[in-house]
Amino acid sequence: MVRNHMVDGELVAFTAAEESARDAEEQAWADGAADRAAEAVQNNRRNAYQKEADTLYFEEQAGEVSAGTWAAKRAEIKERYPK
Repeated sequence: MVRNHMVDGELVAFTAAEESARDAEEQAWADGAADRAAEAVQNNRRNAYQKEADTLYFEEQAGEVSAGTWAAKRAEIKERYPK
């Protein structure tokens, strides 16, 4: 596949070196996909724990909600955002 880029308003084909650099860049991006996905899961879980579960822990400790409420919410969040 021949790639082009704009130079002074004109389409110019990539050189062999530019093609190689671009291919390496695309491969590096593809290689990092699993790490980015894992990071997204962790971020989603962290946000959900803070918004939904953290207060339940303290409410459970104070006897304001039934035992197991906090653990159930954490399990729900883990199921919602699987690794």
